[in-house]
Amino acid sequence: MKADRSPMSEADKAQFVLGVYFRTQAAIERFMGVDGLPQWTEHVASINAEAARRRVPDAAGQARDLLTGLESMLEVYGSDTSRTETPDRSRLTVRRCGIYDYRERAQQQGVQLTLKRPCEFCVDLHHRTANHLGVTVEHELGERSCEWVSHVPSGDPEGPAS
Repeated sequence: MKADRSPMSEADKAQFVLGVYFRTQAAIERFMGVDGLPQWTEHVASINAEAARRRVPDAAGQARDLLTGLESMLEVYGSDTSRTETPDRSRLTVRRCGIYDYRERAQQQGVQLTLKRPCEFCVDLHHRTANHLGVTVEHELGERSCEWVSHVPSGDPEGPAS
């Protein structure tokens, strides 16, 4: 009998990649343990900050990009979000975090989770990334929801002269 080798749909590919990413992150959290997780988060934050600097050279753009990355990640998990921009702030409102739902399904499939809430990793990661970029960021957690504000520096959009 020949195995079905029909091509995966784009949606199936996205779910496969998401599953691999999620299981990898869960394994890292389990391996590092709660006490070792800040070291991992710091490592990822430094990589994220460097990537932001390469993508967006000016400080104002980096402040906005911080929440764009978070918004994109939440979108992948089917979260209910909205974004508002003003000249001095970028606000991301998460009415329903889809990562919670995904975690529940993953646990039902046998994925072992170390952290009680995904916020334990997410909040630390985004504050550390903001710190690397010199961006002021605030957050407020709700029940499966949160609100983030990134303060956008004023001044020359090109940033300081080198």
